[in-house]
Amino acid sequence: MDTILISLHSISKYFGKKLILNDINLTITKKSALALMGPNGSGKSTLLKLIGGLSKISSGSRDSAPQLKIAYIPENFPKIDLTPEEFINSTGLIGGLAPKQVTTRMTELFQAFQMEDMGAVPIKHLSKGTIQKVAVIQALLTPPDVLLLDEPLSGQDIQAQKLFIRMVQKLHQQGVATIMSCHERFLVKQLAHSAYELLDHQLIPMDLSGLKEIKYDLMIFEALAKSAIDPALQTLIEQAEWDHNRLKLIVPRDQSDVVLKELLKQEFKLRTMEGISQ
Repeated sequence: MDTILISLHSISKYFGKKLILNDINLTITKKSALALMGPNGSGKSTLLKLIGGLSKISSGSRDSAPQLKIAYIPENFPKIDLTPEEFINSTGLIGGLAPKQVTTRMTELFQAFQMEDMGAVPIKHLSKGTIQKVAVIQALLTPPDVLLLDEPLSGQDIQAQKLFIRMVQKLHQQGVATIMSCHERFLVKQLAHSAYELLDHQLIPMDLSGLKEIKYDLMIFEALAKSAIDPALQTLIEQAEWDHNRLKLIVPRDQSDVVLKELLKQEFKLRTMEGISQ
């Protein structure tokens, strides 16, 4: 029988009088590789925090194995005054690593994520993608028992995405349970063994065998910050993300030409376009 790490029993969550999650039951074992899907605002991030014990339960109960080590990669990492080196060093020491171990591992991860030149820059001055790399590095300093991932590819360039996927796959092979909130179908196919969709406050099992293999294009445009994208065009886009005046899109390849032509008409300037091969 698989070792149970965390179990949720009839969990509900309210913010004030607003119901977010209702009667959620979920069991996390050492072999778990779960994806939580659903529209924005459906409660994916809230459920991740409840799984990790980071948010108070309104009703129901949560049980966990003793001395469980949980690592958490939030979607929006805070823009703090500390530099990445200062933050990662403090995180490692708090986590029980010796100073030399922290330095060695931090150097390895900074090199892997091409962060060598950013280590001494205050986090509040870094781009969203680089800040997200800091969030990933702090979670991967030492292997946890459970890794919680909230939109883990947010802001990441294509090379960082591929590296991150390989690292998470390796952790799962080592027995680390992974639970991620995401909406990228290509990520679900690579990192999840099972998936649930959050609809109407409920957790609905999904059939991953019916999840089609889809090829994507990554596009990066320059435009005035937060320039409006036509709502009809947004329905063709898998992911859209602003970082100052740069817009990163992940688009199903069969929709790429339409999206590209329309955005060029709206004076968005294409800076990068490449396929995401899975």
